Amino acid sequence: MSQFEIWAQLNVSNQSIKEIHNFFRSEWKIPDEYLIKNLHLTIYYGRRPLPNLNQSKEPCSHFLDTNETRFMVQAPGGENPRENLIPGLRKVGIRVQRTSPFFKELIAYRSTFYPLESQIKLGNRSRSNNSKNAFGARHYQPHITLLRGGSGIQTDLTEVGISFRDAVPEIHFDSYSVEIKK
Repeated sequence: MSQFEIWAQLNVSNQSIKEIHNFFRSEWKIPDEYLIKNLHLTIYYGRRPLPNLNQSKEPCSHFLDTNETRFMVQAPGGENPRENLIPGLRKVGIRVQRTSPFFKELIAYRSTFYPLESQIKLGNRSRSNNSKNAFGARHYQPHITLLRGGSGIQTDLTEVGISFRDAVPEIHFDSYSVEIKK
């Protein structure tokens, strides 16, 4: 069976990427090799073709108030500190809190995919909804991965988050894309 993937994502603007990278370089001395270059927030992920869905890229203008984000280790349960999830060894990112007004904007994009998921395509899987995914991680948790594993970032991500929100008050998104990969 061939690999098939659908990625719908909001792409972080170059200016915001620059601000984020400068923060990690100057405040936490993270080398460039651990900084994720193509920052984006995934809205929808699928592994089956969906009818009438085509690749696209369109400009948009959204911003995320970083006060509505929290740092996390990019692993199941990574939003809660655990001894076996060492941030300096794993990917690290920020998640959007569900109470954020921005979360509602993400759901508006995401909900356009729900009617396209037919039971024939899903098999035994349940359809995606505002909190569950048919493919990938079970629960939809919008996030932006910022650092590769091995960055050496300190264990207390709360402290990192406080300084991040002070240094980078907003993250801007300038395009929305749907990629179909075979």
